Amino acid sequence: AVGCHFEPGLVSTIVADIQDQPGSLPLLQYALTELFERRNGNRLTKATYAEIGGVLGALGRRAEEIYAQLDEPDRQLARQLFLRLVTLGEGVEDTRRRVLQSELLALAGEQGSGGAGEQGGDLQSPISNLLDLYGRFRLLTFDHDPASREPTVEVAHEALLREWPRLRDWLAESRHDVGMQRLLAHGAQEWEQAQQDASYLLRGSRLVQFEDWV
Repeated sequence: AVGCHFEPGLVSTIVADIQDQPGSLPLLQYALTELFERRNGNRLTKATYAEIGGVLGALGRRAEEIYAQLDEPDRQLARQLFLRLVTLGEGVEDTRRRVLQSELLALAGEQGSGGAGEQGGDLQSPISNLLDLYGRFRLLTFDHDPASREPTVEVAHEALLREWPRLRDWLAESRHDVGMQRLLAHGAQEWEQAQQDASYLLRGSRLVQFEDWV
């Protein structure tokens, strides 16, 4: 950063942290921005670097700090929001997904055509407030669909899917739900193909498994 100085040893610590790390450039960019914003005068210090969680932890640390400040309804909404912004991989890594803002507004039964932070947007609505909050800290990015020009939302860094433990837990839970839904759908299909033969109905431990899930 122009006019700023790294505390001795900090650069070598950062280099060691990103060495052999795949996709380290966006993590480094975000960590350096956080480091600059929390600088002590014109010095970038090792203490501040540790405070933000280092290169690998800065994204997740910031996302969790924001989440911790939310009330319970907004926490539930944040979970739904981020799950919509991820495509679950089957045998491959999960990936971020660009979503129309109107789809996200529908999570809370809201209406509105303006993008987050734009004039005309419903800035007081819970989902819009979440979009603005996570966007302000560069965890979400905003654009427009090339065809419809509708406002879109996307996770700013793919690394957030790996580096935010809470989001990883949400994705694991969601993946389990998807798996259970597929098993249930397959069972229902077999039952229909067997002309609704009662012997194909769920019983015993299999039934308990689905009852616990529901």
